[in-house]
Amino acid sequence: MNGKKASYAIWLGVLGACLLAGLYTTITLFREGHWLFAANDVVVWSLPLGMYIFLALSSSGLAMLSALPTLFGMERLEPFSKRLVFLALATLCGAFVAIALEIGNIGGMIYFILSPNMASPIWWMGALYTAELLFLTVKLGCLYTGDRQNALSKTAGSLSFLCAMAAPMVLGAVFGTTESRSVYFGPMVSIFYLTMALFSGTALFFLHSMICHRLETGRFPSHHSPVDEMFYRLFAWSAGAAIVTTGVTSAVGMSTVIPEFMAHRTVNTPFGSLFGFPLEVIVGLMVPFALFMSPAVRKTAIGTLAAALIAWAGSLVIHMKMLINGQRFPVGPKAEQYSEVITYFPSPWEWLVALFALSVMLLLYTLGERYLNLGKANPHRSRP
Repeated sequence: MNGKKASYAIWLGVLGACLLAGLYTTITLFREGHWLFAANDVVVWSLPLGMYIFLALSSSGLAMLSALPTLFGMERLEPFSKRLVFLALATLCGAFVAIALEIGNIGGMIYFILSPNMASPIWWMGALYTAELLFLTVKLGCLYTGDRQNALSKTAGSLSFLCAMAAPMVLGAVFGTTESRSVYFGPMVSIFYLTMALFSGTALFFLHSMICHRLETGRFPSHHSPVDEMFYRLFAWSAGAAIVTTGVTSAVGMSTVIPEFMAHRTVNTPFGSLFGFPLEVIVGLMVPFALFMSPAVRKTAIGTLAAALIAWAGSLVIHMKMLINGQRFPVGPKAEQYSEVITYFPSPWEWLVALFALSVMLLLYTLGERYLNLGKANPHRSRP
């Protein structure tokens, strides 16, 4: 017991140090501005936005999973509802930290909130994720009171599911409507983000559940997984859909004669490629898909944990590669001022922003697991 208390204190100390570093970063960014990032007039979206995309999509995936018992009658998944809803909330809070520091100044944040633009995908993205946060909060409250089948709970569950479905597609539309960037332009980014939301959300749930089981029992499960078999199927389906979407996009890119796509073929990807596929897609999508398709891997906690970790971390790499690759080639007047291909590597301040967002998320996870009994389902309140 003393060992557990010491480990918990050390963990909180590490998170506290990361949060202090994040607060210092926040103050510095609000005072100094965006010049601290490695962005420029061509690469304007950098690691903080990539972290926002990664965490926001993971939150949407968790929110979609949490709606399955209420909306689709999957009562076997009911015991996981509280943990799924809370994880979605905590992950979305981390995403909001990242996007707030990406905006870079308090005035910009206030202006964004107070100046709605119905024709702007960026405004709709913010509105949908804010609505998702509110509906998930109401749903979590209903779960704790036991009112899972009342009108408020069902309405909050339905609306949170709709927001979780729509938000990734609108986020994809932010990129898909940029006509000057042919790599982004079109509907494929929205479809890819929707599949990646379920993929990364399920991977994060596996990762969190396995670690929690290890901390609670002192060992990994040897026979029965703490996660329902349905989650394994959902993970495999979402991974397969993401692979198909990636394959279609790659086939279009390799067959087209649009100069920007042709330029991409001549530039090495940051992480290399194999048989024409980027290595991060092979490792982050195909390897976890193959591992989860294997019954031998699904039966072992270490195999599930490893596959989930590869999938979740690989999702961040995939999002960052897509985000930066679409900006590497200057267009218009910028093509005369810059080299043909722009290189980018995050600055230390960008890494601190990413660490801050993850630390907020992990602190909420830690406190939620300790004080909110997320692994225990409240009994249904009987109807009068």
